[in-house]
Amino acid sequence: MTIVEHIAARAADGISLAATAHGQGPALLMIPGLGATRRVYAPLVPLLAEHHRVVVFDPRGVGDSEITDGPYSMAQLADDAVCVLDAADEQSAIVFGASMGGMVAQHVGLDHPERAARLILACTGPGAPHAVPAEREATRALLGRGATTPADAYRLATTVLYTPAFQQSHRDLVEREITERGRHPVRARAFSAQYEAVRQHDTWDRLPELRMPVLLLHGSEDRVMPPGNSEVLASRIAGARLVILDGLGHLFWHEDPERSAGAILDFTLG
Repeated sequence: MTIVEHIAARAADGISLAATAHGQGPALLMIPGLGATRRVYAPLVPLLAEHHRVVVFDPRGVGDSEITDGPYSMAQLADDAVCVLDAADEQSAIVFGASMGGMVAQHVGLDHPERAARLILACTGPGAPHAVPAEREATRALLGRGATTPADAYRLATTVLYTPAFQQSHRDLVEREITERGRHPVRARAFSAQYEAVRQHDTWDRLPELRMPVLLLHGSEDRVMPPGNSEVLASRIAGARLVILDGLGHLFWHEDPERSAGAILDFTLG
């Protein structure tokens, strides 16, 4: 049976952060993306917890973590991630971040290199002006523009978070995710603060400073963060390993958890 621990972390400014740890082994910290709670990694955690102590948390203002106004910065969100490591009694960890979480993970590696034994940067990018931009329609859908309820906003988002083929073949899963978001909507202030931090993100000049092993993971059909962004990151990070998961979208670990976990574990255990 997988060991599950509940962790109460506290950020430098006193904000409480809710976290859990699953399994035993080398620590693996997972940072959620825009508007997401730790639940976003539910398909992956059991697979990874067979080999790692997987620490997942709700970012400030989201889920079970404390409500707080913005503005946020990527450096601040990276500091929060380090505070979660402190509360979990881990000196260092493999740091995984997807989408916005991957931007936060870049800052953990740059600002706290001693805490990041390895980095896994999933479906993320270097920030403007060097990012490969998404189509405007895809960004509007991601942000739920024009929707009148949280559930309708997330329904729009799922049209670009998942590939069309997955939406067709896994309608029940997509509907469950929409229902869950409708029941537990992200707080508007937190979402706006996160999105502004994404807009300000730019690590282009500092990326060559990363010295730990880095894995770049991306779905080939990602419409939210085009896979060319991982190619840009690979060009700036010496020795980075780039893995493109053919046929998968932005939430690639929902579409194929086993293949995603296999790519991660090949890097973390290799």
